[in-house]
Amino acid sequence: MANQIQFVMYEGYLGNDPEVSFTQSAKTVCNFRFASSRSYNASDGKKVEETTWIRATAWGKLAEVVGNYCKKGTHVIVQGSLKPGENGNPTVYQRKDGGYGASYEMTAEKVRILTPKSGGGESETEAEWAEPEW
Repeated sequence: MANQIQFVMYEGYLGNDPEVSFTQSAKTVCNFRFASSRSYNASDGKKVEETTWIRATAWGKLAEVVGNYCKKGTHVIVQGSLKPGENGNPTVYQRKDGGYGASYEMTAEKVRILTPKSGGGESETEAEWAEPEW
């Protein structure tokens, strides 16, 4: 079977500081979580706010850049591929309120870091110097 296109791109804000570590073979790996929100009007006319949390993993030079330049609250655009759980679906978990949620995971291939300027606008720093190392 030929490779098929598997590509996702999300914009959001980091929910915590990135965690950088190293594999036994000395490859850099960076794990980070970010949230992406959207709003829409439901069929009954009520405004609905929806937030999706995503756990991302970056490797190599990209992991170093994310680890060095991002922190909790950093505005990012992350491009990569979804990483399914063992059954091919997102990981389902029970929330503290008793409801259920799903954890989406992705392998980051490119990260665009959007940082606020002192003048209130936004400037962009693009961190896409490395291909993922799997």
